[in-house]
Amino acid sequence: MLLKRLEMNGFKSFADKMVIDFVPGTTAIVGPNGSGKSNITEAIRWVLGEQSAKSLRGGRMGDVIFAGSDSRKPINFAEVSLVFENEDRFLPLDYSEVSVTRRIFRNGDSDYLINKQSCRLKDIVDLFMDSGLGRESFSIISQGKIDEILNSKPEERRSIFEEAAGVLKYKHRKKQAENKLFETEENLNRVQDILYELEGQLEPLEMQASVAKDYLFQQEELEKYEVTLLVAEIEAFTEKIAIQKAEFAKNGEILTAMQAEIKQEEAQIFTQKQMLADMDEQMDVTQAELLVVTERLEQLEGQRNVALERKKHSNENEQAMHENLQQLETKIKAFEAQKQVLLQDKLEKETALEVFLKEKKVLEAKLAEYSNLSEEKIENMKSDYIELRHTQTTMKNDIGYLERQLSQMQGRSEKLDHENQQHITERNEIIANVESLTKHVDEMRTKLADQMTHYQAIQQELAKQEAVFTKQERDMYRQYETIQQAKSRQETLAELADDYAGFFQGVREVLKAKKKLNGIMGAFVELVEIPEHYQKALEIALGANAQHIIVRDDQAAREAISYLKETRAGRATFLPLTTIQPRQIPMATKHSLEQQPAFVALASDVLTYDVQVENVILNALGTTILAKDLKGANLLAKLVNFRYRVVTLEGDVVNAGGSMTGGATAQGKSSIMTRKHELENLSKTIAQNDAICGENGKAICDIERGSQSKTRAAGRS
Repeated sequence: MLLKRLEMNGFKSFADKMVIDFVPGTTAIVGPNGSGKSNITEAIRWVLGEQSAKSLRGGRMGDVIFAGSDSRKPINFAEVSLVFENEDRFLPLDYSEVSVTRRIFRNGDSDYLINKQSCRLKDIVDLFMDSGLGRESFSIISQGKIDEILNSKPEERRSIFEEAAGVLKYKHRKKQAENKLFETEENLNRVQDILYELEGQLEPLEMQASVAKDYLFQQEELEKYEVTLLVAEIEAFTEKIAIQKAEFAKNGEILTAMQAEIKQEEAQIFTQKQMLADMDEQMDVTQAELLVVTERLEQLEGQRNVALERKKHSNENEQAMHENLQQLETKIKAFEAQKQVLLQDKLEKETALEVFLKEKKVLEAKLAEYSNLSEEKIENMKSDYIELRHTQTTMKNDIGYLERQLSQMQGRSEKLDHENQQHITERNEIIANVESLTKHVDEMRTKLADQMTHYQAIQQELAKQEAVFTKQERDMYRQYETIQQAKSRQETLAELADDYAGFFQGVREVLKAKKKLNGIMGAFVELVEIPEHYQKALEIALGANAQHIIVRDDQAAREAISYLKETRAGRATFLPLTTIQPRQIPMATKHSLEQQPAFVALASDVLTYDVQVENVILNALGTTILAKDLKGANLLAKLVNFRYRVVTLEGDVVNAGGSMTGGATAQGKSSIMTRKHELENLSKTIAQNDAICGENGKAICDIERGSQSKTRAAGRS
């Protein structure tokens, strides 16, 4: 073994990382006072486990951390590593180079590491014990140490010689063994006290146990009778339900036939009513048409009278105009005759024209005025005459048109009178048919009343059956409630399983973080399937082993342990697949055991597990024997010379060496194994009950829909 290297970081005056290599031969460190020579030796003593701050020239252990200077801030931790060459395997580690590291933080936390793996101070002390490098050894001699050795007492000098002779390690172990013996003796005394106290409770406990056993026996008998009674009631109720279902089906067929007949009669009545309504509607239309024709006829009669009156008035006007025209023609003739007379008189008096010129001019003016006036009147009278002739022609045409319209209206009125007569005849026939239908409807109502009476009886029977089905529905809801309670229990157990409740804290934290950690396969109890019949025996046989964590290799175990230390989450035991070796009973011994009637099986044989964890299973349970009872367990233990552990199905144990463990266990306590089996049983039970409830619920829904349809049909009828 050779001291190879010293690494310091933040230790006292060494703020920055400092590495000192020790080459073969003698290494001397020189320097002025205060340069840190003593700090190097103190760093070596400190990393080897020195616990006295005073020996390191400090008031407390945190003083070894660099406290800062004018140009540097203080740092938060100090770390020292001491590296040894171990080619000769002087140190009991299978490494060619061994490094020991100690680290301290300002909050008081500290770590010890061997080859970068976390360890205890005790591990470092044991490693260097009898090597000459212990913290109490004299391989490091500080100032004043020689005077202290020379002035020491003989007893103190003896420890120096023991250290040099390699005896100190054994004395240390002896002291530890004596301390353990003392503690064990104290524990035995305490156990004796407890046994003394428990002996006084044995008699009343035996009496209570006897009463409890009698109660359990009576309870089992009561449950048997209750189950028998319940089976009988269920069979009777099933027969009654079958009979009522048959009656219900028969009444349903009768009700269906009656409803079909009622619907047919209703359809006929509806058809007759529809025909009657159509006839009434047709009669109303015909009467409306007759009323319109009558009103039109009255209008035409009025127009005819007006036209006749106009014709009469036109004739009178025409006659008056003829008379006026004749009078005007007479006047014109008179005027013409007078004109001839005047012209003749003019000729006669032309000779005297000059004499009577003035008179002539006056007369001529008067004559011209009179002639003009007569021509205008004649023109006016001609115009009036032409207009009168035109009006007379128009009147004649209107009279002819009105006469033709009157003739047509008379023909149409005769036709409408004929049609009206036919409608009246049809109406009388319809009224007679309606009276017949009304009589038939009354008969049908009487028949319907009888059918309703029968229907009400069926409804009463249906109500009774609905009461029965209501009771069935209530029972179904109670079953649903039971299923809901089972689901609630299942959810609670699933939450506990997801939270790894019941596991030790360290185991629980590792299992929760197994996705972050590499190589974690799961807890022992998670990776095996235990038959319910062997559950109690295997729970006792496994004990704390059930919560050991199976990992793929040593590296995975080390990472998980480091994780627990970093998170301060507790402790756990890890079983690396690459390290754990199987333990098994020899085949000859096993064959001898199989011949014994008390032998059940080897504990490892009743489990179901993946082949890759077989070594771990055999290591834990390969040498554990399952027996039927405690007496048989004693026989099996004697057969194997008490070399192997024997566990009964009730949980009693005959340990290797012959000691026995047994007694009662707490009832109703849910363990990790019982929780797993309870979850599986709950899942199966819920699935079966869900299927049964689904079928029963479907049947009840079908019956309820049938009842509702019958009720609606009854309401319509």
